Amino acid sequence: MLFEKTAYLDDFPINIRIAKVNEYPIHYHQDIEFVYVLRGEIWLKNGYCDYLLKDGDIFTNSGHEVHSLTATDQDNVVAIIQVSNRFFTQYFPTLNKACYRTYVNKDLYLKLDNLRKMLLQILIDYVKKSFNYKSACTYRMVEVIKYLNENFNLFAFEDQVVVNFKNDNPVTVERISRIITYIYENYASHITLDDLADMEHLSTFYLSHLIREYTGMNFREFLSFARVEMSEIDLLETDKKISAVARDAGFSTTSYYENSFTKWFKLTPEEHRAKYLPMILSPYREAKLEQLSMNVAVNLIRHCLSAVSGRENSPQAVGQLQLNIDIDLGKEAIRQIDHNLEVTITMEDFAVMDCDLFKTLEDLSVKVVNIAVSKKDEAEDLARKLSEKGFITQIVPQSGLKLSSAYGYDSIAAFFHVFKEHFLSNDEYIAFRLRDPGDERIILKGCPSCLTSNILHKPSYYAYRFLGGLKGDLLYWSKYYCVVRSVHNGQPVYLLMVCNTSDDIDRLCSRNASVYETNDVIHDFKDEMNLDFNLKLTPGQYQVIKYSLSSENTIFEYMAQLDFPERNNLPDNWLKLLCTQPYANVHLDDVDSEMNLNFEIRGAGIQLAIIQKKEKIK
Repeated sequence: MLFEKTAYLDDFPINIRIAKVNEYPIHYHQDIEFVYVLRGEIWLKNGYCDYLLKDGDIFTNSGHEVHSLTATDQDNVVAIIQVSNRFFTQYFPTLNKACYRTYVNKDLYLKLDNLRKMLLQILIDYVKKSFNYKSACTYRMVEVIKYLNENFNLFAFEDQVVVNFKNDNPVTVERISRIITYIYENYASHITLDDLADMEHLSTFYLSHLIREYTGMNFREFLSFARVEMSEIDLLETDKKISAVARDAGFSTTSYYENSFTKWFKLTPEEHRAKYLPMILSPYREAKLEQLSMNVAVNLIRHCLSAVSGRENSPQAVGQLQLNIDIDLGKEAIRQIDHNLEVTITMEDFAVMDCDLFKTLEDLSVKVVNIAVSKKDEAEDLARKLSEKGFITQIVPQSGLKLSSAYGYDSIAAFFHVFKEHFLSNDEYIAFRLRDPGDERIILKGCPSCLTSNILHKPSYYAYRFLGGLKGDLLYWSKYYCVVRSVHNGQPVYLLMVCNTSDDIDRLCSRNASVYETNDVIHDFKDEMNLDFNLKLTPGQYQVIKYSLSSENTIFEYMAQLDFPERNNLPDNWLKLLCTQPYANVHLDDVDSEMNLNFEIRGAGIQLAIIQKKEKIK
């Protein structure tokens, strides 16, 4: 039973095991497999090579490579990640022909560190089994295979050890990749250097030089190596005569095959068969693995992520932005800001929120309410109540609801995302979903709603509330701040908002980032902003209300402090006492002719100030 058929469960095209490995007998499979040593060391036999893999080493087996794993006297934990070629060929049609090599004889290799991070994020998502983890892992694996194609789709030889081939010339990389792929596809056929030269439109002399320079062997040697390597399956899986194995592998004579095989495997084909046939995977010699518990696996993976990040060449210096800005509050408007909110709710929302639903919609200044239902008549009573309270109400089919998933939506990144997407849009209505669906004990779900399932406010709630209540003249707009002039009770009101964010944070809602990656991206951003605004105002006393929203008092940050539990065990009445709203500061300022306002933000955050002249008491 040399061939191992991989089972992919529940429509999930990735099979992951994180375990202490005692022995994984000799076998092969059709699909790509990553062997990632998370701790300790382990022997890996792949073809004729024996590798001692240590902490951080990744070995990638392409399909039809005969290999095995054996423990040393040291402890080990290994992640074995198998990828369904059948599924991922819809993204990468040539995946079945790929030949990846990720093993290098150097500990510090930036491209390998990037691959480590990508695989560790998949492992975190999988082990935690967080909301929508299958889609998240699948999306990340597409990125991994794309990265492999760009950086690890070749191999060469160092002291007769197969290693990753490193070259930055894209033309050479593509050409050598085609040659290697062609040879492995047609190894059993009669291949000549002339055939390859015609295929690549090169002279045989130049092509021969190219193959030797980048693989370490000449064409004949490389072809013989490929044939010998592929013959190992027949040798261990069948009882064919050696002459038949040689013929089927493309060798012209048995002696030529035997000499080539012995050159690489250091044993004759007969000796190799006799030695390793008892060691193949079978019902009598099964894999001996001890799976790790979820908590132990998560802690180990996070430790590995931290170690990889710590090896980065140089941490980014903390950016410091200092600006002194003069504001003319009487200037002509750039444009008008006048948005209305259109929210979608479900009958589940009403069942959970009851009368709080109406208050929440009023607080958000919602104008249009869509009730998503499976049967129209079940929402008629709720629609009537909403209409009586002044909301424009529509009943829509629940089948039309679509929810993407990215944990940035649960974090402060959602405020930046919502604000940047809608503030300057020409859309009269800003549409969004009110509440996360499903189990109220699962706090973070990565859904683009502004309330959690148990009705806690996400940062996006305040973004929508701000957009729904703001109507006026946009006076200033930049990457860092905006100034809006409005009118309330016949008096001018001025709003200044400052945002401190990064491109990485902004992208957290547009890609399937995990909770841990989202947390790392937000916490890694430490840039500081210090803006001084000088506002020309008529003399008088002004009331100033400043609001500050950072990652510190968000529901995402609270869950991060608890290491992102799968389900909340805290009683709901206590959980709702967590402060998830912006901090506020109120003061009066006596102005002769100019007001100075300072905004200082460290890390990701938003601050806004509302300025209005205090009315005299008559």
